[in-house]
Amino acid sequence: MNKSRWAPAWALIAGLLCAGGAMAAHPLQTEDTGTQGAGNVEFENGLSWARSDGAKVFVYQPQISYGVTPSFDLIVQPSWLRSRAAGGDTASGWGDTNLDGKWRFYGEAPLSLGIRAGATLATSQQGLGNPHGKTTAHAVLVATFDAAPFTVHGNVGMVQNPSGTGQRAHTVLVSSALMWAVTEQFILTADAGAQSNPDPARKSWPATLLGGVIYSATPSLDLDLGYQSSVRSTVATREWLMGITYRFAP
Repeated sequence: MNKSRWAPAWALIAGLLCAGGAMAAHPLQTEDTGTQGAGNVEFENGLSWARSDGAKVFVYQPQISYGVTPSFDLIVQPSWLRSRAAGGDTASGWGDTNLDGKWRFYGEAPLSLGIRAGATLATSQQGLGNPHGKTTAHAVLVATFDAAPFTVHGNVGMVQNPSGTGQRAHTVLVSSALMWAVTEQFILTADAGAQSNPDPARKSWPATLLGGVIYSATPSLDLDLGYQSSVRSTVATREWLMGITYRFAP
């Protein structure tokens, strides 16, 4: 296998997974303080199609959140990937798995604060994630300001990168998102984020811009679509995102 052909694909995969996976209400990348409530479950099916410099990556990243208490969720988030390098070589298999907890520790309308933190397990196949034997960590401080019909979310977080890969030991991420409830069923979204460069030789912060729409078909079922583009990144990336989210009480 020609490694030079795979370089853009590996860079694209790293860019998609380096922040510990998508952590928010799909298609947003910025987390919110919302929790499921004791005994309730949310099943989020997130799909993305990304391309960069001839390489293409498809990611299916489901997320199951279970409300342990009214303000605390347990979350499991596996991933499955299919990658095609610019030269046509392909690889597919399981990616890494996130195990997280999410705690809203303050809530006084219109402001709420929370934290989401956990570990990324190297469950990937064919090198589609962290090196085997490496467990990394991530944590995000979350703020939500709800002034209907507008809601603003802000994140500041840190991601531990796997050792022995030539990356910085830790990277810092910041992001913000705006949600506008146009009607009871349609929500327009905008999201912007940046992360310190995992390459220790580079000082620039790669960033992303995202726009999307969420349609609440029923109180328990959401459909969403989004488009994300990289900014100031060494690997320019364009990504379509689609999601189906279902909430229920078992």
